[in-house]
Amino acid sequence: MEKQPRDLRRDGALVLVGLAGLVALSVLVPADSVAGAAGVLRGALLGAFASVMAAGVFRVPDEQAVRLVVVVAAGVALGTLALLL
Repeated sequence: MEKQPRDLRRDGALVLVGLAGLVALSVLVPADSVAGAAGVLRGALLGAFASVMAAGVFRVPDEQAVRLVVVVAAGVALGTLALLL
């Protein structure tokens, strides 16, 4: 991944959005109550929020951040699906 110069507002916002999403997801949708399609959706959201936070930490450019979010969300969703089967 390429690093771009530090932009505290952008990077801080990405980290806060990712962290807030992870906290909200864990509080609002407990892992015990999720099965089937809802579990895959929860996995995709978990991967998306984690990668948004990572994009802020590692100062990833916007184009790479979007690809990172999509790929990690799809990977975690497929992993969740594999665990459910």
